[in-house]
Amino acid sequence: MIEPDNDARVLVVIVPQPHDLERVRTAGWYRLPLRHAPPQLAADYLAFYQPASFGAARWQVQYYAPVLRYQLVQRRDLLPDEPNHPRAGDHYYRIDVGPLYELEHPIPAARLRRITFIATTFGRLRQAIDITDLFMPPPPPDVWGAGLAGKSIT
Repeated sequence: MIEPDNDARVLVVIVPQPHDLERVRTAGWYRLPLRHAPPQLAADYLAFYQPASFGAARWQVQYYAPVLRYQLVQRRDLLPDEPNHPRAGDHYYRIDVGPLYELEHPIPAARLRRITFIATTFGRLRQAIDITDLFMPPPPPDVWGAGLAGKSIT
């Protein structure tokens, strides 16, 4: 693995359930409802925040993966075993990712527990002691760009 550059863009996303993280690991993709997508979706890496459903590994960022591409699809195409789900027709980003890597030190959320998205850098991810260390002022437009980090939507 090539060591990520400190300036690489990272989007911290919530992974609701352990089986969702397992899907990232085995199938190589993460889903994000279009209607809940953050304004700064472009990222070189996704980092995964684990909520209370992870038991002893809850309230922390422990894993990350490189972003390969973005696709816009309906939920029913992502999860064909749930054709009657109330949001089956909703549009989602399918974010294809490379291998899942474990951080050297997980980043806990000592006080802040309701996380949705955090746009940060890999340098901050590397140095963070607490989840609040990941927050930074909004970057100038030329840093994040208007697109999806050079990835295309198919």
